[in-house]
Amino acid sequence: MNPSDIKKIIRYLRLVLPFGCLFLCGTALCAEKNPDPLFVVRRGTSCGYINNSGRLVIEAKFEDCLDLSEGYAPVQINQRWGFINQGGKLEIQPQFDECRWSFSEGLAAVRLGKNWGYIDTKGNFVIPPRFDYAQGFSEGRAVVLVGDKHGIIDKTGVLLTEPFDDSGWSFSDGLLEVEREEKWGFVDIHGDVVIPIRFHRANGFAEGLAAVEFSEDKNQWGFIDRSGETVIAPQFQEAGYFAEGVAPVSVDFKYGYINTSGKLSIRPAFEMAYAFTEGLAGVIDKNHKYGFIDRSGQFTVHPKYDMSFPFVNGLAAVSYAKHEWKEVPFDSPEASKLPIYEGSWGYIDKSGNEVWAPPEFRAAANEQEVQ
Repeated sequence: MNPSDIKKIIRYLRLVLPFGCLFLCGTALCAEKNPDPLFVVRRGTSCGYINNSGRLVIEAKFEDCLDLSEGYAPVQINQRWGFINQGGKLEIQPQFDECRWSFSEGLAAVRLGKNWGYIDTKGNFVIPPRFDYAQGFSEGRAVVLVGDKHGIIDKTGVLLTEPFDDSGWSFSDGLLEVEREEKWGFVDIHGDVVIPIRFHRANGFAEGLAAVEFSEDKNQWGFIDRSGETVIAPQFQEAGYFAEGVAPVSVDFKYGYINTSGKLSIRPAFEMAYAFTEGLAGVIDKNHKYGFIDRSGQFTVHPKYDMSFPFVNGLAAVSYAKHEWKEVPFDSPEASKLPIYEGSWGYIDKSGNEVWAPPEFRAAANEQEVQ
């Protein structure tokens, strides 16, 4: 995997890592945290689910399947999408043309024909399909596409404000980043601008802070609070989201982590760095391989993978596969169609032990070891 591919990946993942699973459902990243989690796995052309000990608990008999959320998981049967429960029983018959994630706040976004709407847990449309794209609900609001504009709706399907040129895909801390005329700011759940639209770029809020780029000049990423006040002065080449008290930042073309005071807590030493989950963070080393570090910056899982997703419910999906990238906008629904998790995937625990390692995964691992 070359550096240009890696930069595409980080841009892609940054859109989705903080608050849910916009485009990456079908991986451990999207699984809700619960005491009895399920993880999507593939056997040949079919998929099913394992538990966190690696035992197949729902037979691999579906054409495609996504993560469990709120007790339901989307599955594809005969090119139509329906929903199963945690035991694998079909609860909502396959009837929808597309689904990208499961339920959030009691509703699930599905496509019927050309348009997207929202169903309840009985499979009935609560918001009829009329949008060009629809994201899951968070904090009582959802982002939808109206043409190529980003709108905000409530649970009745009413647009709360004039659509924006661009936006994030979910509210956090009651705020959503939005773009108008190539500048970014933040709106509240009513769609009112509460932090002026004046930044060159902006990420969503996490742990009370949001990374923003103050101008297009070099080293202009810093952090603001919910009032829009600058908390960490602009000084970074790039900046990610806070999680577990630290955020990845780029200094002199290397990635490390800062704390909420803006002080370096892990020195910049990586080609890329991702948010911490469950005490570990995925990073990319100088050989462009993925591994995991702890809060001291030490590797707990040796960097040897071509791609990985964060730890959720004790496991992380990892891959030895080479991934082909298409030139599509990474903030568009088309990005979800990239072959992001096709290939030789397995699951590891926090010690790096393989919990799920199908034959093609082991073969790819052995091939890499020979190289």
